[in-house]
Amino acid sequence: MNIEVETKGIRIDQYLNEKLNISRSKIQKLIKDRRILVNGKKVSVSYLVKECDFIEVPTDLSFEIIKELREEDSRIQYIRDSNTSYGHKINLGINIARGKYIAILESDDRMCSEFIKRSYDIARASGADIVDVDFYELFNYKGKEFNCSVRKYYPNTYGHLIKKFDSFNRDSVIRGIWTALYRKEFLIKNKIQLNESKGASYQDFSFLFLVSLLSESTYHLMVPLYQYRKDNVASSVKDDHKIFEIAEECDFLKCDLEKRKVCDRNIWRLYYMKKYEAYYWNYFRLSSQARKVFMEKYMEELMDDVEQGNLRREMVNADEYQTTFLLLDDKNEFINRVTERDQYLSLTKLCYILDESKDRDLVIFGAGSWGSKIVDVLQQNNAKVLGICDNSKELQNTVKYGFEISPVEIAVKKFSNASFLIANRKNSDIMRRQLLENGIKAENILVFI
Repeated sequence: MNIEVETKGIRIDQYLNEKLNISRSKIQKLIKDRRILVNGKKVSVSYLVKECDFIEVPTDLSFEIIKELREEDSRIQYIRDSNTSYGHKINLGINIARGKYIAILESDDRMCSEFIKRSYDIARASGADIVDVDFYELFNYKGKEFNCSVRKYYPNTYGHLIKKFDSFNRDSVIRGIWTALYRKEFLIKNKIQLNESKGASYQDFSFLFLVSLLSESTYHLMVPLYQYRKDNVASSVKDDHKIFEIAEECDFLKCDLEKRKVCDRNIWRLYYMKKYEAYYWNYFRLSSQARKVFMEKYMEELMDDVEQGNLRREMVNADEYQTTFLLLDDKNEFINRVTERDQYLSLTKLCYILDESKDRDLVIFGAGSWGSKIVDVLQQNNAKVLGICDNSKELQNTVKYGFEISPVEIAVKKFSNASFLIANRKNSDIMRRQLLENGIKAENILVFI
């Protein structure tokens, strides 16, 4: 199979221990005879790489273990490189890769066992430049591992080849550098490379924009085949020292588009929408003190782009207004809305629900995306979920996670002594009053978001 998989800067023993659940004592067997135990079964080291080339870019003592792995399977390549740039390492891997397709594995994530094969089969059959899959959000809580599936695109964009977009819009941009399989020839021909700024500095921003813009065809697979870790405290997303890196990344993309002589107004409109979407995300992830520092640059560039005509009010929809003109119209309201969002961090709330659901009989009120995610996580925790209800006529009588979605009034009568968990932030107050009016006690009402 002609595929390259990249993973950067990790210890191989840590990888084997954490990703494949192999104890460190068993890993020592690898050093001695290049064989290890997986789930109690003695297998070859090649079991680990199966049908893909595996490029490792470590910076520590993993080298001795990698040498053992290479003796077992010649497809494994070792790159010793002192450059700490994430973009540099990915570019280097792409350039020396021998396969026809490229996949990127982040060091704290996992690929599901079928990711490579299913993506490769689709790419080969369809000729797509990019095959992109859905993913799981992976986190650990109180010693237990949980996976929440994430659907990335609108339902009508899955399961078929999407030819080069006639109208390039925000939904055209690939979401997540690590969930896709890229045709190497396409990357090389179009000279698509990551920004080689220091460390991990959100270099995927420009890369995803460019591959989406320049690809002739893409394919979205509605199956989660990648596990993205949400609870890594060392993640660059949580690094308060990287305040302005996202701005440098946006400048890098702008320069690249100018070098390619891109003149299409629609593409430039999307660039500025994505730029301030990224600025908003960056502001949100920072601490309160770092936000004050970044806010000055955020406002300065926003006012400058408005004055130059790069952004106009008629260009933005309601969601885009929140990341652009709201800041200029009412700075305090912008800050208040971000502060309100802080209270609803999904991972924190999921952990809260896992605690609150203990010893309760639960009915989920809200069958949308968050309701589905909550049911999934609760079932992984063996919580006692009795049913799902929703006010939507379209969703009622359909089935999710083995439950027929019922009207609220029927669920209240059937499960009068249960606790009702509201999974809808926008209408949570209305839904809470509805439950109270139907006889559910206040102490039996939980609100997720």
